[in-house]
Amino acid sequence: MHTQTNTVTARTSVAVARAAALALVLATYAGLPAIAAAQDPTPKPKGTVDVGVGDVTQGSFKAGEFNGLQKKGALALAGLDIRDGATYVSASAFRWHIRGTDLALARRNVFAQVGVQGAYRFRFSYDGIQRNRSDSYQTPYDGAGSTTLTLPSTWLVPTVAGSNGTNPVSARGLVPAIGDAPYISTVAANNGALVTPTSAQMALVNAAALADVPLFHNVNLATTRNRYDASVNVVMSPQWTFDASFKPEHKDGLRPMGTVTRNVGGDISTVIPVKVDSNNNQVSAGLAFKGKRSFAQAGYYGSFYKNNVNAMSWQNWAAPLKTTNTISSEPSNDFNQFSATAGFNFTPTTKLIASGSYGRATQNDAFLTSTTTLVVPVSSLNGLVVSTAFNAKLTARPAPKLNVSAAYKYDNRDNRTAIHIFQYADAEEAAAANANFPAGLNNPLGVVLAQNANANRPYSKKAKVFNVDADFAMARKQWLKAGYDFEGIDRSCPGAWIDCADAPVTHEHTLRAEWRVSPASAVSARVNYAYSMRRVPNYNENAFLAIVPYANVCPATSVGCVSALAFMTQNGWTGYGPSLGYAATTGNMNLFFPSNNVLTNATYANNNRISELPGMRRYYVSDRNRDKVRTLLTWQASDQVTFQARVDLSKDTYPGAAYGLQDAKGWMGDLDGTYAPTDALSLNVFYTYENQRSNTAGNTYTANSNASTINNGQPGVVGLSGNSCDTYTTLQQRNNNNKLDPCLNWSASMLDKANTVGFGFTHKAEHLELTGNLLVSRARWDNNVSGGNWANNIKNGPGAAPTTIAAYFIAATPLPTVITNSADLRLNARYLLAHGQSLRLAYAFLQMSSSDFAYEGMQFGSLSGQLPTNEQPFNYKVHVIGVSYVVSF
Repeated sequence: MHTQTNTVTARTSVAVARAAALALVLATYAGLPAIAAAQDPTPKPKGTVDVGVGDVTQGSFKAGEFNGLQKKGALALAGLDIRDGATYVSASAFRWHIRGTDLALARRNVFAQVGVQGAYRFRFSYDGIQRNRSDSYQTPYDGAGSTTLTLPSTWLVPTVAGSNGTNPVSARGLVPAIGDAPYISTVAANNGALVTPTSAQMALVNAAALADVPLFHNVNLATTRNRYDASVNVVMSPQWTFDASFKPEHKDGLRPMGTVTRNVGGDISTVIPVKVDSNNNQVSAGLAFKGKRSFAQAGYYGSFYKNNVNAMSWQNWAAPLKTTNTISSEPSNDFNQFSATAGFNFTPTTKLIASGSYGRATQNDAFLTSTTTLVVPVSSLNGLVVSTAFNAKLTARPAPKLNVSAAYKYDNRDNRTAIHIFQYADAEEAAAANANFPAGLNNPLGVVLAQNANANRPYSKKAKVFNVDADFAMARKQWLKAGYDFEGIDRSCPGAWIDCADAPVTHEHTLRAEWRVSPASAVSARVNYAYSMRRVPNYNENAFLAIVPYANVCPATSVGCVSALAFMTQNGWTGYGPSLGYAATTGNMNLFFPSNNVLTNATYANNNRISELPGMRRYYVSDRNRDKVRTLLTWQASDQVTFQARVDLSKDTYPGAAYGLQDAKGWMGDLDGTYAPTDALSLNVFYTYENQRSNTAGNTYTANSNASTINNGQPGVVGLSGNSCDTYTTLQQRNNNNKLDPCLNWSASMLDKANTVGFGFTHKAEHLELTGNLLVSRARWDNNVSGGNWANNIKNGPGAAPTTIAAYFIAATPLPTVITNSADLRLNARYLLAHGQSLRLAYAFLQMSSSDFAYEGMQFGSLSGQLPTNEQPFNYKVHVIGVSYVVSF
């Protein structure tokens, strides 16, 4: 599992592990014919066949994530490369070629080609790709690999001992030391006292733990993709060619998916093993013409995805009656596109190329419904997205030292899916009618029968991009290039009752400049700078309303039939409401924004809070200034020595965002040196450093209130502690200003750093070739957070010992550092035994150690409402050795 999937840590560790193990196996079949040919003047062989054996010392899904080396033990190695053997001066133009690599592994490839040069060519290929996700995932469910997961008959709902002598549902009870631990009483007789659970409470905890823990078993999460590709190319004349291909693909296996249900009264989370079984067939055909000064081609592309898994069902581990929950899978869909491209050379230095396309994407799988989806106006989506695109580029050389170009791109993704209103309860909880919206003359949309009455939003996006470039030879061995780009994007939901886009329009301007110089034949340098400025003319903080059409319907209890939207518009507010503390409210103010709080859920028929912070900006549509610098220096010190250095810098700032991403900056440096004293020996060493930082701001505001005590506590228990970030001294002051409390502002400063060092060598002798590579990487991720939150004094209440503190402010602390260290050593020896016979020995050492706090939440006893999976962070040391015998003929 990659818990920080967008970090340098994850990117580096994945790249190292994949490259190491994959290169080990692929290298088995590469380069051997060249050795034989170099030592033998006879004609080139028609092919090679190699067979061998290998051994993996430790099974690791991570080390073998994509290369088929995940299992411990012996393995077979097999490959072939056979062709017709004809030379370039052969009288026959007929050619054929067959190649197979990794034939005995889960990752294998077969390629075949036959044809006559200049007339036709047929190709066929097959790729088997296995992705190993996790071998430490555990679950108590039976039926993994099917669409129905069931709990064993002996499963008991886990609990922990709680106050008042009751046992609430909690997955933490799977660890008896936690479930049976003393708890703080909230009963008036001994409020705040530490109480030992009763024997009856402990019996419930222990019985469930004893029954449930042995039921957890390993399920390997992996998917296999089998991909085929058959294509034909026909040269009908010197001007006309035809191409066609068919690419069927099948994917199956298991992957993890997080789910949430609420049909037991609270949020219950389960990570289930989801069955994967899908087909994706791709078809393409094209006709091309090439003249003396022009070319043109027209084509068709089709993609047809079929998901053979309609839905997944599983029993709720927190429900005594093992209630069954169901979630639908990704829908099947089709895409058909027609395209055309043409180009014309006006002069030898001036040409125009233009292309256009028209495509239709459709999706119409039947909806999955249950008793908690009370209003489903249509049986399926009948989704339709029409995509049109046009591109044109003109290049010219108006002067001997000047090259210019201009390009325009138009891309329109028009979502024509009809809009409907659906009513449902959250995560299969019991549905409840909304008294604010009964049937009547003031309710044109109909009665609300469930907690959520949402409309689908058919997002559409239209982009227009224009750029110009000029490249000028300033002086001898110096060049200057400059350019300008403009990108305008329009976002909308055709047919929506109100604008759905946070930023209906964004404009971005970019200026680019590059200086290249080569002061000597052995030295060249390049410096590139680009400045971009994106602006949003009108950020729409009320775009959320498009999903809740009842915000435009007046609630039954509103005065004068005023809707939520109308009331917000009258006052100039968003869903956040007034930036004020507590005040007694009446009338429509009390209906929509009671006590100056945010817009109440019931008045727009949605269970989820929709009250975006004023000044919150989503980073992809926020005003942004961007600076990017790229440099490259190459020095050929001698015929044997080459150096290269590169430094890239970037900085993004978001000047209009009070909340959200504030800035992001980073830099990368790379040094690379090569030493080749002879044709038979070469050495290479490199070092790369990456540093990425970002800062995000937010607020965890809560509702204003006029409460002066908590838990019916003693009148004198009103003090606060730890809140140096505000001026409040009493609980009532804090409660009156919950919405404005500066203590609830927070920030997150994230840092990704990665260091990578590599070394490689190649040595060739008369009968022997040696190669070696060493790659060492260390990556770390830090998240330093500020802010915090309030915690009420749990010892406060009737019967508790006297205290003066009602609530404590708990400051946030930095998250634990995520560290990934990896090493990859590969050694290869190839020895020519005789003409057409070679022996190869390969060795690899793959190592990774990682620490990631996210895995702590997957262990027994970690979380109350989530079933543990016991997945472990990746740590392995794997040795792989392989011996192959290669015959060339």
